Amino acid sequence: MFFSALYRLFAPRRALLYTLTLLLLGAGLAGLTRLEVREDIEAMLPDDTSQVADDFRRLQQAPFARKVLISLRGGQATGTLTLLEAADGLATALSPEFFGRAVTGPAMLDDSRLPEWLESSLPLLLGGDDLQRIADGLTRERVQEQLEEDYRRMLSPEGWLLKGTIRRDPLELRNLGLERLRFVNPISKTRLQAGHFLSADGRSALIIADTSVAITDSGGGARMLEQFRQAADGTLPQGVEAKLISGHAYTVANAEAIQRDLFVVLTASTLGLALLFLVFLRSWRALFVFLVPVSVVGLAAVAVSWCYPAVSGVTLGFGAVLLGIAVDFGLHVYFALRQSGGEPEAALGRVSRPVLFGALTTLAGFAVLLSSSLPGQRQLAVFAMTGIAAALLLSLIVLPHLVANRWSSSPRRLYQSLTAAPRRKPGLLLVFWLAAMIACSWKIAEVPINGELRSLSLIPAELLAAEQELQQTWGNLRSMAMVFAEGGNLQEALAANDMLFELLRRELPEAPVVSLAALLPSTSTQAANLERWQTFWQQRDESTRRLLLQAGESRGFSAAAFDPFFAELQRQPEPVTAAALRQLGLGDLLDALLLENGDGVQLVTLVPDTPEVAALLNGEAALPPGIHLVSQARFGREVGNAIRADFLRFITLAGGAVVIMVSLLLRRPGRILLALLPVATGLVVMLGTMGWLGMEFNLFNIVATILVIGLGVDYGIFMVCRGEPGEDGATRWAVLVAGLTTLAGFGALVFAEHPALHSIGTTVLLGIGGAVPTALLVVPALQRERL
Repeated sequence: MFFSALYRLFAPRRALLYTLTLLLLGAGLAGLTRLEVREDIEAMLPDDTSQVADDFRRLQQAPFARKVLISLRGGQATGTLTLLEAADGLATALSPEFFGRAVTGPAMLDDSRLPEWLESSLPLLLGGDDLQRIADGLTRERVQEQLEEDYRRMLSPEGWLLKGTIRRDPLELRNLGLERLRFVNPISKTRLQAGHFLSADGRSALIIADTSVAITDSGGGARMLEQFRQAADGTLPQGVEAKLISGHAYTVANAEAIQRDLFVVLTASTLGLALLFLVFLRSWRALFVFLVPVSVVGLAAVAVSWCYPAVSGVTLGFGAVLLGIAVDFGLHVYFALRQSGGEPEAALGRVSRPVLFGALTTLAGFAVLLSSSLPGQRQLAVFAMTGIAAALLLSLIVLPHLVANRWSSSPRRLYQSLTAAPRRKPGLLLVFWLAAMIACSWKIAEVPINGELRSLSLIPAELLAAEQELQQTWGNLRSMAMVFAEGGNLQEALAANDMLFELLRRELPEAPVVSLAALLPSTSTQAANLERWQTFWQQRDESTRRLLLQAGESRGFSAAAFDPFFAELQRQPEPVTAAALRQLGLGDLLDALLLENGDGVQLVTLVPDTPEVAALLNGEAALPPGIHLVSQARFGREVGNAIRADFLRFITLAGGAVVIMVSLLLRRPGRILLALLPVATGLVVMLGTMGWLGMEFNLFNIVATILVIGLGVDYGIFMVCRGEPGEDGATRWAVLVAGLTTLAGFGALVFAEHPALHSIGTTVLLGIGGAVPTALLVVPALQRERL
């Protein structure tokens, strides 16, 4: 009777009640103007300490995650020189406001010291396997062949320039150093021409640019893309086109889609609800019921902004769904008061108990999302719980003062005709319901779980085509797996990286690997390599001199011709350091593969994202501590496993909370089971239909499941309570209209272009589509069977 007492309290003070309500709603609307909305998918990824969250944080550190790739393509008549000049012109025209350093080729080619440095650093870079290759070549036949080649090169026009090189390295050991450059080339399908990245067919050039724009910044990303388009339009010659590929393009596409969806979905939902009210309620006072959910959306959004610095656009898109949920409470109050033949406070007292318990069960269902590791799901929980609580209070405290007048005779007759209980036997209906349950249950286990991030984002066809073209032209720049070697300092990380590099070379010799270990081993590895090098040549000094002397005599080489070679073997090389590599033009490579932060140092190795690599690094291999494989394929599987675990946990918690609330209200087991029947049917129909249609279960379907639980149990409670003393057919009418409004709210999400919103709408339509008929038809039929 608490709400009856409040009704009597505010009856003579309605002006005060309305004023306080308007001030509260006005504050909510004012808060919306300061709301910061983010349209990226990051809110739907874990932010805890789980393996999934850890892998996602590492994925964000991928070398090309902080780069913008621009691929230029020339037509059939476009010459190579024109294409390269176009790349240089476009790189220069990119605004420094959005683009940092833009390169059209590897900077190391601009430094002529690199080959000389590689040659002088061989004692520090070459390991035991490399020395074995040298030993295999120190035979009479191989040395004879090499000196024959050296002799022919000296007879060429440029031979006089090569004389010093041949004396210093007659066995061409420098090639072993040059081979190591392939381990630092992430662009597998490129060839270099005039210092530029050129595709294998010679028709594409590549620009790699840094950007200060965060990948989650949709506004900055949109401005960056616009500046790129302006630069391309102003500099590219006819026949040359440029495509920009980066995460920013996906962020902007998703942001624009969500913005369009917010307008379309909220408009369609509002119009659908208004149409239902005009058809079924036929009273201008029904507008007050309609205003309840519209009012609470602002309050719910502001509540989320108090808990989180930025609100996901997907959360706001959930406002359409909230319209369909929050209106239910107002509808039950509206019908109870409008149909009542007694005093309004008495009718309010009778309806308040099932309305209150229905709201509490829905709140309990959403409360379990607060334990989610996904910030987006926690935002949805706060949004829904705040909106439902506000709608409950408005419906039980404010709305009764606005709708207390009774119906005229015409709407009453329509109400009575539509809510009259059917007199036919319910047997056929129950058989049909049972058959549908069996058919749907058969397919539940076949519903696949999709943990791929891309399934949660909008991927426009033009962006997908550009990504595929990039992969065909330049290789899998953005889809390789990463292996992180971590240490408390640089040397610890380098030592772990060396062990990883040797393992990959030994076990997967043909795999394309990109690693700094080829050029920057740890000091301990350098010392071990140098010791092996010196021991190797000390043991072979005389035999190698003899081989070169014998093979060289036939071609006129003097006895002292190769003294520079042996002097070079004894020279003490300078240690290899990161600073030395930067001086040689390898700064971009270091910035991409060497990550330093307050917690230590990480070195990134790029490997093919294949089952063989995963089996090697996740198997029994003796890996040093601090080695972590981060694979997009494995990440998808991890997210799928997390979805499965979260689904079972949420279903268990939400189901337990709902059963407790229903038990407290209804007490008797038979009535408890009847109240739970709509929610059980809704879940079975939702999952079973997904199985029959081959639909996939993703992160957003978890939210859909919670919605089906919360709403389905509400319908069951109201229908079971309708036969209690003081209750009548008004409940059935309210459930009918409430179900239709919910379907209208969710149905609007089907029009959404964004996969996340569309996924919620489609799956919840299936669940509610099973729960509403069960509540209106099956529950009454079973009640009559029990009587």
